[in-house]
Amino acid sequence: MVELVSQNKKINNKLYNNAVRQIKKKIGNNYPINHVGSTALPNMYGKNIIDILIGVEDVGDLDKVTKELIDIGYCPGKNISNNVCRFFANTDEETKSGDIHIHVAIKSTERYKGFIILRDYLLENKKERQAYCAMKKKILNLGHNEREEYKRIKADYVTELLNRAMEWAKKKHI
Repeated sequence: MVELVSQNKKINNKLYNNAVRQIKKKIGNNYPINHVGSTALPNMYGKNIIDILIGVEDVGDLDKVTKELIDIGYCPGKNISNNVCRFFANTDEETKSGDIHIHVAIKSTERYKGFIILRDYLLENKKERQAYCAMKKKILNLGHNEREEYKRIKADYVTELLNRAMEWAKKKHI
């Protein structure tokens, strides 16, 4: 069941910083780590899940970071054999407020760049951020609060939003 909440920036920053310290202790400082997703944005409603993006150079690094994250207790997603990006969560159960999601992606890929560009676009464009927030609320108000259904309905909007963000990035030469 999906529930959107107003983000508590202080608590979310603490959760993010604690997770990053734990991750860096295991994988070192050789990989860029970024706060992405709704909790990285001001005045945003969301599922209150901390999304972390780790950039790697190649499949070898992807495999290495995968092993290290599993060693410290992160649960791999279904795409563990993907050679571009991989997903991990701090729990194998249904995601809830305060959980940590880690996305590990090769830095040269659209997947990695998309996370960064979308975050930066929404940070700079308050109206887009507000529209995205309103769209998420609308989905729930229409009664679509089961996780898979919510994600499916939101996906088309996010694809369009990402396309606008990519155009914005091209204009800014990012």
